[in-house]
Amino acid sequence: MDYMWRKKRKTSNLSEKNINNENNSVTSNGIGHSRMFAEKLVLSYPLWKGQIEVGNEYTASQTLNDFNTNMATIGNSNTKSNEKNMAGFLSIGQQYGKVAVEAGLRYEHVNFKYTENGQLKEDQSKTYNNVFPSLAISTEIGKTQLSLSYTSKTQRPSYDDLDGTVSYVNRLTLESGNPYLSPMKIHSVELMGAWKQFFAKVSYEHRKDAFIQTTKSYGEDGEVKLLTMENTPKIDELQAFVGAQFKVGIWEPKVNAGIIKQWFTGEYMGERKSFSNPLGIVQFQNAIHLPGDIWMNIDMEWNSRGNKDNMKFSSSSYLNAKLYKAFGKDHFSVSLEANDIFNKSYRNVTFYNKDVTLWQNMTTDSRALLLTLQYNFNTTRNRYKGKGAGNEELSRF
Repeated sequence: MDYMWRKKRKTSNLSEKNINNENNSVTSNGIGHSRMFAEKLVLSYPLWKGQIEVGNEYTASQTLNDFNTNMATIGNSNTKSNEKNMAGFLSIGQQYGKVAVEAGLRYEHVNFKYTENGQLKEDQSKTYNNVFPSLAISTEIGKTQLSLSYTSKTQRPSYDDLDGTVSYVNRLTLESGNPYLSPMKIHSVELMGAWKQFFAKVSYEHRKDAFIQTTKSYGEDGEVKLLTMENTPKIDELQAFVGAQFKVGIWEPKVNAGIIKQWFTGEYMGERKSFSNPLGIVQFQNAIHLPGDIWMNIDMEWNSRGNKDNMKFSSSSYLNAKLYKAFGKDHFSVSLEANDIFNKSYRNVTFYNKDVTLWQNMTTDSRALLLTLQYNFNTTRNRYKGKGAGNEELSRF
């Protein structure tokens, strides 16, 4: 079981002046409360040449947001979201010689209620009942391991994306979530293979009712634009990765390379725009075992420019270096790290939101020098360590 409670406060004071010397001062104050209770129970029992696993998962979540501003066109708001998710699941795994098969089924019942300024919004409060099957097959042929799997699941919007509170960005732009958002359904097929120190993975994912950022006109004249979220009918994505790891004396290198390509066409400036440029990634990790049982790690990564949803990412890269030494049967350790040495890990993003283009120039503080001293009082493992309940729900906050 898990329980989470959180309170956050956000205060904004914005002073704006345009080319006509018109001043605009906007103040706002927001207080948010969130809480979640989650429970998960899993029982397993031997069955024929494998085992059967049954269980349930329950989460209850609530968010409260109280927002006040001096902008009359926006106004104050008080919103509340309540969601209860009850799920039951069953999986059966069997071993037939060198072939392992696992089939599963998950049923989810979700009840979502949305309240705005004390009034229950019936058209934004919804109930969902879904069944999600899964299947996995794996085998071993000589030194080659192969696996093929199919999974189906749902991804629910974050609570920020569901919050209808409107906030001020500038005199022509406002921002809010969308309580009408539907959950995204995901179907994915994955093929993996490994031979000696080499591996490869190919996956294909179909996302129905995917979440993307969009814009809508706000007010009668349509001059002010509202940045919000919406469901798009579908996005298809292919991922392909290959990699290998070696050991050459004291040097243990690992290299991975992959590509992520989506098929998506969205509305932009009154036309249909393709967002199908692939994203490439190359990783090169090095571990060197120095005298004195000191480990040195040098890790590099490069990401190409390309599209994700209705966004375009610039290229990025980083180089990290680390020295690590453990003492006293790993009870005490010292590490010295230099992260993002060339300060290139940031990625600029361009959003193509119907009739609005947003450029987001990122400046991060990822370049850093870290010295870490760590002492482990108990290095033995617990006899039982649960996997946690409601991890996916927790990420929505």
